[in-house]
Amino acid sequence: MPRTLALLASLVFILLAPAVARAEPGDELTVSVLTFGPGDHPFFKFGHNAILVHDDRRHVDRVYNFGTFAFESWTLIPNFLKGKLRYWLSEQSLRGTLALYKRENRTVDEQVLDLSPEQRLEIARALAKQEADPVLRYYKYDYYEDNCSTRVRDAVDTVTRGRLRAASTGPASMTWRDHTRRLTADDYLVGFGLDLAMGDFIDKKTSVWEEMFLPQKLQETLRKATLERPDGTTTPLVKLERRLLSAPGRAEPLSAPPSRVAAMLAIGALLGGALAALGKPAQTSRGARRALGALAATLGLIAGVLGSIFVMFWVATDHRVAYANENLFVCAPLALWLVGLGVKIARGRPSTEERFAKVSAAIAAVAVLGVLVKVVPVFDQSNARALALLVPVWLGLAVGAARLLGRSPLTAASPKPVDDGGEAGKRATPPQGA
Repeated sequence: MPRTLALLASLVFILLAPAVARAEPGDELTVSVLTFGPGDHPFFKFGHNAILVHDDRRHVDRVYNFGTFAFESWTLIPNFLKGKLRYWLSEQSLRGTLALYKRENRTVDEQVLDLSPEQRLEIARALAKQEADPVLRYYKYDYYEDNCSTRVRDAVDTVTRGRLRAASTGPASMTWRDHTRRLTADDYLVGFGLDLAMGDFIDKKTSVWEEMFLPQKLQETLRKATLERPDGTTTPLVKLERRLLSAPGRAEPLSAPPSRVAAMLAIGALLGGALAALGKPAQTSRGARRALGALAATLGLIAGVLGSIFVMFWVATDHRVAYANENLFVCAPLALWLVGLGVKIARGRPSTEERFAKVSAAIAAVAVLGVLVKVVPVFDQSNARALALLVPVWLGLAVGAARLLGRSPLTAASPKPVDDGGEAGKRATPPQGA
């Protein structure tokens, strides 16, 4: 009897041994990278990503999202303006995540990573610890160098011991500005506004590693990455890829940024031509004078405020992308002077004409200087669109103001002849019979 029991026990052990071997810590986990396609809102133009940890034993899905911020907080705008916007790591269910992105009509792709049980357990524990820590979960957001995608990139690279970085050597396909332009190409105002507000920091040459600030580029690089096994062989990092959610009717982002320099030049020439054409009629026509003054005041307000903001971003915030913005040549704070002068011109004050012409000429000269300095290598910002639009506008305003004045503001006014009616001669003749 004891011998029979021993044989039965041995048989049970042999049958269960493979299952016991498979029940290694972390074997119940599946780790994936989720990539969310672009959306309609300006905040969603660049896509998003997160890490999904599926626990097969507990039947739980945890989506770890590094892109959480206080959208409704009163400190959002001040912190954004100062370059001190804080993001944090949050956790959500896969079901809730998919429901949210379905409402926004955005794609969701899953890339299952072929990690070992030990690696799966390591990244799951690291994410859970960081999400639960009231200090570690927060970080200072930097759109290009420290965002939701770079955090996912770094987490995967850490657990694979640098295999993702090894797959991202070499130069990037585009600069940060090029990517920004192509992904905002469908929203002209947002795209041009971002292009105008950022300096040459985003024009530098980058690597594939840096290019993974975009979720789409991280997704592409994950497909190329490999893992090295203990026996020396390599296998793809991604073992399974599938689309969890489609976005019917949504167009794919452009593969390259549109130039639009010719279009901007045409618009600028049209506006500048209109300003120049108003100068002569404004000498005699009240309507033309009001139009010229109102347009000058509006241009001065917009350009002057933008230029002042650019200076503030440069000297008083942590926004490195806005440092040394060469668009200050075409958005000079000096333009604010045109607000008062334009109003006075519109109200028909001839005494303001000379000052109006001089200020307009000075702004145009600064704008032209922004083109001429391009021969100096240090002035290498990619701002052809801004120059093409605004230089003709400022030149047109300067011509219109000079035509209103009736001469170049750089030449002195001709002295007006004095008609004394012969009174001087009469006073010089003494009265008769004195």
